[in-house]
Amino acid sequence: MEYLNNKIIAVLVIDEIETLNTKVKKLVNDGFDVLEVTLRTEYAFEAIKLIKEDYPDVKVGAGTILTVEQLETCIEIGADFGVAPGLNPKIVNKAKSIGFPFIPGVATASEVELAMSLGVSLVKIFPAKILGGIEFIKALSGPYRNVKFMPTGGINKSNAEEYLKLDSVMCIGGTWMVNAELG
Repeated sequence: MEYLNNKIIAVLVIDEIETLNTKVKKLVNDGFDVLEVTLRTEYAFEAIKLIKEDYPDVKVGAGTILTVEQLETCIEIGADFGVAPGLNPKIVNKAKSIGFPFIPGVATASEVELAMSLGVSLVKIFPAKILGGIEFIKALSGPYRNVKFMPTGGINKSNAEEYLKLDSVMCIGGTWMVNAELG
């Protein structure tokens, strides 16, 4: 399975800083060059900053951005891109106004159209498996041929390649490789 060239994003939930370097080093050695740190814990901002300092060639995204303030903090600490589970026009517009790559989440055709109206051409499908997985993305790909998708949620080692075979899927995100590293 291809891990390089930004096709698979390893999604990290950082519960402690002490093991961060060990996790990231293992992922990088395994060929992962794009990581997403979710903003679900008190250590997330510090983790993004440390990863960027210690691994400058790794692209580090900030996930679960829910407010403009979080977006601004992520930019200040050096995140390379941002991701959200939903589509908040205020966040999209702020990111766009400063040229920060941002991938909002969508779960319906109407949200895809709203994203398009905001100038977004890459959207996160979350939670992909619950929404219908590959069949859902295939269905959306018909009318929305100019949109690329980044499915997350329910992606694992056994179905990752199936998602990546879809022309409309630019990349996928998952935690399976991180959880496997932790034992």
